[in-house]
Amino acid sequence: MIETQADFIFFSIMGFLAELIYCSLNNRKSGKALRGPWCPLYGIGGLLILFIVSNLPKNIILIYIIGTIASSITEYLASYILEKIFKTRWWDYKTKKHNINGRICLENSLLFGLLTIIIYYIFNPLKEIFIHKINKTLYKVVVLLLSLIMLIDALTTIFEAIELKSKIDLIIKIGTKNKDKLKQKLKKHKKSTHSPKRLLSSFDFTNDEKTNILKKFYKIKTKKHNKNKFKTLHR
Repeated sequence: MIETQADFIFFSIMGFLAELIYCSLNNRKSGKALRGPWCPLYGIGGLLILFIVSNLPKNIILIYIIGTIASSITEYLASYILEKIFKTRWWDYKTKKHNINGRICLENSLLFGLLTIIIYYIFNPLKEIFIHKINKTLYKVVVLLLSLIMLIDALTTIFEAIELKSKIDLIIKIGTKNKDKLKQKLKKHKKSTHSPKRLLSSFDFTNDEKTNILKKFYKIKTKKHNKNKFKTLHR
């Protein structure tokens, strides 16, 4: 159990750092949902890949293919579920070549396949060496402490996401044309314990009319995009 928790934390942190570097190079926001330097989606994906590749024969091509497919399915399902719950997309790859419904793209999937190779041939052997050398009590304390911090962070973020959903539901209910009424309602509900402002600042949401309205309301600066680059989602 402790080892699984440690793997989850490691993949969450490494995934976050990898995405941070990738987004910095591509002039994009990293999509940081939680406050801490971790992303649970990568933790889940990492555990799934670890489970799959641990039961595979030592064949680098097979490991790469399986890892690419497994990580792509995970990302697609995560995108679909988040959109169904919150009625907005948290990431969109429609501007990238060879994408499927904007949820996954070939470029990212191939990179995830490379990550699978790294997990199998580098992470696993180093982890075994590390576990045998570190003090077991210290190891457990650090893992449990980080797990608790991540849990608190996740719960806080969930409340913020629920607040974001309530604002989006309000926009859908009133409509985008009745701006005065919409502004009054949003002002009425602006003072909240869990404001969605941080999430709106962390994600681009550049293809969504509803979240763009909220960004203007909370005075969050948005990047200017070509009008033809993104299509507005109508729900």
